[in-house]
Amino acid sequence: MKNLIIVLAATILISCGTSSDSFETTKGTLVNYIENGDGDVSADSLVGLFCISYETESGSSLYKGDPDNPQPLKIDPTSAAQQGELYEILSKLRTGDSVGFELVAADLFRETFRAPLPDSIPADSKIRFQISFIDQLTETGYYAWAEEKTRALAEKQIIVDREILDEFMARNNVDAQTTESGLRYVVTEEGNGAKPQSGQSVQVNYAGWVLDGEYFDTSIESVAREQGLYQEGRPYQPFSFTLGQGQVIKGWDEGIALLNVGSKARLYIPSTLGYGSRGSGRIIKPNSILVFDVELVDIQ
Repeated sequence: MKNLIIVLAATILISCGTSSDSFETTKGTLVNYIENGDGDVSADSLVGLFCISYETESGSSLYKGDPDNPQPLKIDPTSAAQQGELYEILSKLRTGDSVGFELVAADLFRETFRAPLPDSIPADSKIRFQISFIDQLTETGYYAWAEEKTRALAEKQIIVDREILDEFMARNNVDAQTTESGLRYVVTEEGNGAKPQSGQSVQVNYAGWVLDGEYFDTSIESVAREQGLYQEGRPYQPFSFTLGQGQVIKGWDEGIALLNVGSKARLYIPSTLGYGSRGSGRIIKPNSILVFDVELVDIQ
């Protein structure tokens, strides 16, 4: 019976040994497992999807990862150590792993981030990391995944923008027409010229602002001066572009095509037809709804 107990104990120790509690980097940093995965280690031919969060020693968050939107990284195990301890650690993980560890701030910013250490972070302090290795995909698979993520986020944003515009229209008594894409427009002056066709060059006068009323650009000098946007030496004249060729935001391609030459209109452009989640500059923040007063001056 005693021998049986010894054998069982040995078997338990062997089976537990297949799951690590921690490992060390070449510099001696201790990496603790929060959860052990059973997938594959990083491969340089694949795109790894990681959820990465890190904070200062005092607990101030520097970056908060989202497991539903993991960060894509290509990890080459043969050169990972040359990019600093962070990449060395990533190269040792298997899909499904979650780990926690601390890195010296000065080394992290110099070797991995390749950026100056912020003055607010002491050089010898520690940056605390928590990382989950979500999955690995081929490049083709990654692009398909990213495209699907973008589509899903755009669908959610369409609903958000619609609700914002519904409330804005009701509050301001705006009677706008709405297209299938979600573009809203009000023709303020009907022209009697031709409608432009895709591929034709059009000339448009415009003034644009975000929904809260802050202007960001105009082709009209008087508006530029009034809104504090005037730039010495800039030619204030109708803007020319080829319609339907993606040279402008989608809301413009669609909105200008609705007008006759001589027409004036106000376009309410959802963010998904504007600059989307990337935004543009200081005023057009991510997911900004845009408003444009436009005049179709001519078709070339």
